[in-house]
Amino acid sequence: MKPLEIINILGSPRKNGTTARIARAFTETAERRGAVVKNYYLNGMQYRGCQGCEGCHTRSDKCILRDDATQILEDLFTADITLFSSPIYFGDTSGQFKSFYDRMWSLIRPEYISDPTDASRLPKGKTALLILSQVDARIAHEDVLKRYSMYLKLYGFSVKTIMAADLDMMPNTDISSYALQAEQLARELIL
Repeated sequence: MKPLEIINILGSPRKNGTTARIARAFTETAERRGAVVKNYYLNGMQYRGCQGCEGCHTRSDKCILRDDATQILEDLFTADITLFSSPIYFGDTSGQFKSFYDRMWSLIRPEYISDPTDASRLPKGKTALLILSQVDARIAHEDVLKRYSMYLKLYGFSVKTIMAADLDMMPNTDISSYALQAEQLARELIL
């Protein structure tokens, strides 16, 4: 049997920040269970955000920009599970994450308005794990969780979430309860 393929898209500017450590708890558990993981650290990559050119809907069925984000967008087609992780800064995801997320517009079919039930170009049956972290109380930025989950569903993902909230700003803040949650999700998803 083919091992599950997982993409880990890290949107924090800190490689060992809170969201990265929670994502690592998931991916390490998944690897122990036989999954294959590809990690993408967005802050270390060279890519541009969506240019709004609509080339992905008029001239191609893919984003026409060619840069470091191209491989991630291609890998979304073959990955079984994709982790999307970002801290929340000033009411939204990090700039690195948002710039990449906007490029995912290319995954939407041009006919999505007339047929919103089949909007995505991605194959069906994929799972997304959205990991967000913040210093504020959970309720302060639930809109971010809802908005990004809504779009992941539009892309056809079955969406799981971890919202790490009420954290202090120290680099090694205690994330043990969220890491356990991530490990448990990995055990549930990778049989």
